[in-house]
Amino acid sequence: MLALAVSAMCGCVPHLTGAQPRTARSSMNITEISLERDCSGCATGSVLVLRGDGSAMLTTTGKARLGTEDQVSVGRVRIEDFNELARLAAAQGFFDLNDSYEDPQLQDGAWSTTRVVRGGQDKRVFRRDDAGPPTLRTLEAAIERLRERTPFAPAAPAAPPIKRKPAG
Repeated sequence: MLALAVSAMCGCVPHLTGAQPRTARSSMNITEISLERDCSGCATGSVLVLRGDGSAMLTTTGKARLGTEDQVSVGRVRIEDFNELARLAAAQGFFDLNDSYEDPQLQDGAWSTTRVVRGGQDKRVFRRDDAGPPTLRTLEAAIERLRERTPFAPAAPAAPPIKRKPAG
């Protein structure tokens, strides 16, 4: 259903000529989409990374001053869902957005950074509070909806390094 809405918004409906619309072509090279959220007074923040191969990682970032620790979880998203999100990012003109939207008078409060990697180009858009265009909030909301539908499990702890005795 979201695919139909995205198609209607961006004109991604295939043409009878077989040519792909510009938005569909520009979304094909998107390999990673992430959303980081945090605030100065929050006990934790989060970093969600979605990849075109279907892998997903969610890190709940802790705050040492509040006694919280990072927690990493992994999951899988349907590749079709990732591609739909990529089409939405392209349709919303993500790569044409400013790098930052914030009121210079505000230094506290909630913030987010949305990141999209396309063809090796790494574009990040920071926003504080409720600043930024509606298209950015639409993309953030779509990322959050995919996050909510994705089952995550704690990542296996990294193996401790192997201690070797010096030769001799």
